[in-house]
Amino acid sequence: MGRLPLFITSLASLLAVACSGAQADDGRLRDGTIAYVMTDLFWSVYQTADGSRECPRGFNDGPREQFEQLFPAHELLTVEETQLRQEIETWHPTTEPDGFEFLEVEGELSWGLNLDGEVGPSDFTHPDGAPGIDNEVYRAVGCIIGFRGPDGVEFIFQNKAILDRVYNRMMIELTGVDDLENDDSVTLTWYRGMDRLLTDATGQRVMPGGTQRVDRRWGESLIRRTRGKIVDSVFTSDPVDELVIPWMNLNVPSIHLFRDARLQLDLTSDGATGLLAGYADVDTWYYQLIRNDSTHHLSNGQISGISLYKALRRLADAHPDPETGENTAISTALDIKMTQVYIARQAPLPQ
Repeated sequence: MGRLPLFITSLASLLAVACSGAQADDGRLRDGTIAYVMTDLFWSVYQTADGSRECPRGFNDGPREQFEQLFPAHELLTVEETQLRQEIETWHPTTEPDGFEFLEVEGELSWGLNLDGEVGPSDFTHPDGAPGIDNEVYRAVGCIIGFRGPDGVEFIFQNKAILDRVYNRMMIELTGVDDLENDDSVTLTWYRGMDRLLTDATGQRVMPGGTQRVDRRWGESLIRRTRGKIVDSVFTSDPVDELVIPWMNLNVPSIHLFRDARLQLDLTSDGATGLLAGYADVDTWYYQLIRNDSTHHLSNGQISGISLYKALRRLADAHPDPETGENTAISTALDIKMTQVYIARQAPLPQ
């Protein structure tokens, strides 16, 4: 009996801490502003367990498999006639056929958004039944094992790089927010941060409540602003004409360029999850891949850069070149996760 008051006192203290934590969570929206930092980003790939629905004919061959078919007697040939020939074509690709069948996604379902507001015969259907989904990057990479989770080499390393590298530290700030559940007019600003993420003891789980400074020296050109709205805790942004996302993987700095980029995010006071969708510039998309990974790493995911480039160009569906009329961008969607942060305001750099 003598210990009961102490127990009650301790319990009351714990409840007080819990309540103060809840109040802190509710207070993450400050002066109509809340910010989130990117922790996960990768191409949206709808996949079944064995791939039979979306890839009924199997998966694409990679550089090693293609090399064996192209040069069955490669021991009798020179390096220039074999390996260097393939490397040159990888780095200077063309749209000419390479003699290999490329297996595109054949299923009707895909994650993504209706980017053009139309429903066409080549569009996908969202798993929730929504028609008109534009995601031609998925059609190109969905039957390449390196892009499929959870074990694909690109899925593992490109997504991990978003978490690990400060170079990739993109974040968004929502201002003019009256309510995280419903608000018909919100301003969205994209920034690049400068700091490491606040994590738990494992170093892998990002905690809300961290702080990020805005990179106004090297990241000024990355700042973008647009409008959006929140309906039932889902934020949808208006398109951004050109969104540049830094993307360093395996210590090689690069970028992705998205045209007409927009966000669709489920919001909470601790984080946001959803989609980044738009039209990826084909050449930027391709050179980010091969600059970061090289043929050695691509081989581990059975990714033939030569064959993939031809598919990307063939499937490109937006922003035609004014001189040639060929489309230069390809519809895509990326799975994105973000964690709440506070943006530290800094004095502007001297002119």
